[in-house]
Amino acid sequence: MLLALLCLQAVHYARRHSLQQSVTPDPRVRWLLGVTAALVLVQIALGGWVSTNYAVLACNEFPMCQASWWPDRNFSQGFTLWRALGMTPDGQPISFAALTAVHYVHRLMAYAALPLLALLAWRMKSVDGWRRPARWLAILTALQFLTGLSNVVLDWPLLAAVLHTGGAAGLVVVLTWAVAVARPRQEAGAVSPQTVSRLVA
Repeated sequence: MLLALLCLQAVHYARRHSLQQSVTPDPRVRWLLGVTAALVLVQIALGGWVSTNYAVLACNEFPMCQASWWPDRNFSQGFTLWRALGMTPDGQPISFAALTAVHYVHRLMAYAALPLLALLAWRMKSVDGWRRPARWLAILTALQFLTGLSNVVLDWPLLAAVLHTGGAAGLVVVLTWAVAVARPRQEAGAVSPQTVSRLVA
């Protein structure tokens, strides 16, 4: 969230000094951008929960997990937020099924996020002012897939883990920038027609 706020601030200053122009995408592309950005934020939160609980190695196969498409999972334990690390609220170690649930939800969300990111990158290529970020979005999406897969099948190597986290940060920057510049520019102190209408009414 701090990184997103810093990016928004950078866009704001760039606009104030006429270093950044607004981008006017098709409403359907704008909608796709909003949905994808929200989904990526959820996926990053899930990834943080996987890392916090050391649940990466709960599944060391792809696309199956523990030789099953639907392994044993304990969602109530895995997604109890207020507890000691690795423990249930009553002080017992959380089960392996709980770690599997944490890992598998992150994996299932990736199945939804990756196609949306790829589609968004393709649609952004046709929008003036978004061609370069579209390339970065495609590169970062591929990086997330490869590093996420490497974490699973190579037993969580440090380089892949760091690149996976860095790729997520890169996605935050690109998506936040795209959302920020897609909004119409208003000069500082200017009152929009909508505001005037509301005041008159």
